Amino acid sequence: MGSYVRSSARTESREPAVRRLGAWYGRHVWAATGALVALVLVAGAIALQIVTYDRVADGVTVAGVPLGGLTRVEAAATIAAKVGPRVDVVQLATGHRQPLTLRLEQLGMTIDSEATAAAAYGVGRHHLPFGGALWLPLGGADVKLATRVDTATYQQGLEAVRAVADVVPRDARLDLAGDSVAVVPAKDGLEVDAVALARAIVASAAAGRAYVGPVPMKTVAPRVSTLAAESRAAAAETYLSRPLALRYRATEIKLSPDEIASLLTVNTAADADTYPLTFRNQRARARLRRVFAFAESPPVDAQIVVGKDGSVSVTESRSGNVIDMDVLLEDLDDAASGGGLRSVFVALTPAFPKLSTADVEAMGLSSLGSQFVTYFDPRKATRAGNIALAAKLVDGTVVRPGETFSLNDAIGPRTTNRGFDYAPVIAADNVLRQGVGGGICQYATTLFNAVFFAGLPVVERRPHSLYISHYPVGRDATVAWGSVDLRFRNDTAKSLMIRSWVDGAALTVALVGKTGRAVTYATSDFYDVRKPAHGKANPRVIYDDDLGPGVIRWEKGIDGRSVKVVRTVRERDGSILSRDTFVSRYLPMDWVKRIGR
Repeated sequence: MGSYVRSSARTESREPAVRRLGAWYGRHVWAATGALVALVLVAGAIALQIVTYDRVADGVTVAGVPLGGLTRVEAAATIAAKVGPRVDVVQLATGHRQPLTLRLEQLGMTIDSEATAAAAYGVGRHHLPFGGALWLPLGGADVKLATRVDTATYQQGLEAVRAVADVVPRDARLDLAGDSVAVVPAKDGLEVDAVALARAIVASAAAGRAYVGPVPMKTVAPRVSTLAAESRAAAAETYLSRPLALRYRATEIKLSPDEIASLLTVNTAADADTYPLTFRNQRARARLRRVFAFAESPPVDAQIVVGKDGSVSVTESRSGNVIDMDVLLEDLDDAASGGGLRSVFVALTPAFPKLSTADVEAMGLSSLGSQFVTYFDPRKATRAGNIALAAKLVDGTVVRPGETFSLNDAIGPRTTNRGFDYAPVIAADNVLRQGVGGGICQYATTLFNAVFFAGLPVVERRPHSLYISHYPVGRDATVAWGSVDLRFRNDTAKSLMIRSWVDGAALTVALVGKTGRAVTYATSDFYDVRKPAHGKANPRVIYDDDLGPGVIRWEKGIDGRSVKVVRTVRERDGSILSRDTFVSRYLPMDWVKRIGR
């Protein structure tokens, strides 16, 4: 019995403790639960920060390409490999039969993969006031592709666009119609809106698409408006009232009012009040030069002639006498605008050669430094014409000691108004397409080899994107106006001259001026051989307006490959002056099925 009483006492003593614990729990249950949940959340957040410390968050993309879980370096590489090629090739509609195809680099634009990766990495991250960053899972995001634009290169690259898209404004002019003076009205021109085009290309790239569309244009007013021409119409009666006599010794040439009218332009210079109309223009210069060709004896430059056997000879230079054109045009303005004697005496002035025999001798241009020849199909008339024009433009260029020669600077823009024509080129999408200036890369390749064997330092050279079997292995060169150039430096103590000419199917480029160097080279075997993505069974199909409707033409694919050429340049005594390596990495060329339409 006693034992039972003791047990009951113990039970009774525990009940208040339980009741007290229950009461405490009832009072603090939500606080305890909240603390436990908070602890779990903090632990999870810390774990999340650790996991995402150096990685892009899940759900983040660039142009639809997922970057979640990648480091910034990995994300930048993924953007360059998977997004860059999507936006690289720009196709501009210019109103011609074929769109103008350019790479971003030709327009001075580059994809900033690192900046884009940094923006992707920053999605969901918030900088803390005491330093560091906190990542909060706010869902995925598609980050815009960042693009850098080099303004100078962009403006240079635009020359190719302007050449086919710009419309030159027409100045108002005066025309003699019977006994009256008629005003031929001015006409506005068009020019590429450089700012709008850059914005359109960058915006398209930011969205992960290559820009395909029209070239934004803006109106360009003529220098001479219709109103300005009308205001000068009354003055034209004085200019056209009687013929003008031009006297050279015993010869007199009369310009009729009709001829005078064809040579006059509205004066926009500071002396327009004195001379409302003027002969000071290119049309009048050219016409008067032809009229007095019999009186002139132009100077003759010394010519450096390279024989087929490599011999070099120099022809004599000669001074001459030419019309002092500036004085003649001013005298014509005076005679036509006044009411006095309408007669002008034509005077000659001495003219000297740009390159005299003494200059050639002083520069030491009496021996051959190197020479290289490549061959082409003269039946492909437009391509052959482009090659010949390039040779003509560069021929005779003197590269002085220490100077760097630029082939792009020497040739200038490849435009139809400068005489270049459409011929096949390797387009930005690595397919042969028609482009203005096709064939110039053969000139670049020939020049590069002449420079190569002269032992001169090559400052810039880029191989073709595709392997071309008829060029020396690993020793080809390509150029593109506004981006890709071929440059070399004359590091000798004497001047060098570039001679280049076409003879039948052969293009020859010679460097005149001994460098005194011996060149040896070694060419590796092909390596990194890669098959094209499109074979004969699944060719790339291209619809070609240059082929007749329904005509099909196949182009065989070529494996991609790489090759190295190591050049060793030695001085006369056999000592090594330089050793350089030229690496050429050619992309695979797809099988192409062209279908005419």
